[in-house]
Amino acid sequence: MKSLGKIIALILGMLGLSSLASSKKKAAVKKIDAKKKVVKKKVKKIDKELKAVKKKQTKAKKAVKRKPVKSTKEAEKFLKDFADKK
Repeated sequence: MKSLGKIIALILGMLGLSSLASSKKKAAVKKIDAKKKVVKKKVKKIDKELKAVKKKQTKAKKAVKRKPVKSTKEAEKFLKDFADKK
């Protein structure tokens, strides 16, 4: 009976289903989960900083000043160019 138990334990160990193997797997998974949590926090922090920088960039962007339109020809040209840009 004892030898049968040892053989079964040996087979389970080879398959990676023994209690020792499963505890090692669980420990590895815990380490990965902890790293994943740290990475998520870092990503969140970087996203927050990036958002702030983009907001500052849009504030710093200068508005384009347009020349006053005096004639109908200039107005037509302006509208044509404006439509082409979009």
